[in-house]
Amino acid sequence: MIARWLTINIITVIIIIFWSLYQGYDSNYILIGKMIAQAAFILFLINVNMYFVFLLIRKSKVRNVKVKLAKISKRMMKYHIPIAVTATSLIIIHTAIMISVELDHLWKAKTTSGALTLGILLLLLYSGLLRRWKASGKRRRFHYVMAFVFLGLVFIHVFI
Repeated sequence: MIARWLTINIITVIIIIFWSLYQGYDSNYILIGKMIAQAAFILFLINVNMYFVFLLIRKSKVRNVKVKLAKISKRMMKYHIPIAVTATSLIIIHTAIMISVELDHLWKAKTTSGALTLGILLLLLYSGLLRRWKASGKRRRFHYVMAFVFLGLVFIHVFI
């Protein structure tokens, strides 16, 4: 099951990289911006995968699997916030580069979807902050929902 899960993640990253290469780029600044965004995507994918680790812990019937996954999740949680902050910083750099390059064409579908995705990212970060201040089931679900809405919008933004 874990091998299938890792395979899906690797295939997702490869598809995004090849799609980016297929689309091409008009300048080296756009290439750098895309590479920065791809690095941020990988970091966010690592964080989203934490949900699936917890899901496997809940759904697994085998105690050894639960214990092993709990140990992995305990190590992963230490890095959840630093990974999110790093990925967000990369996204801000990506945004600044793309705005500076596309200043004349800001209202294209790609830039509009990027702006919407950035707004959802801010909501996602806020939901994580709320969760850190005071954890509750409602805040946990809101954080998960925002994470998956953000991931969906990222895919839309990438493939437009």
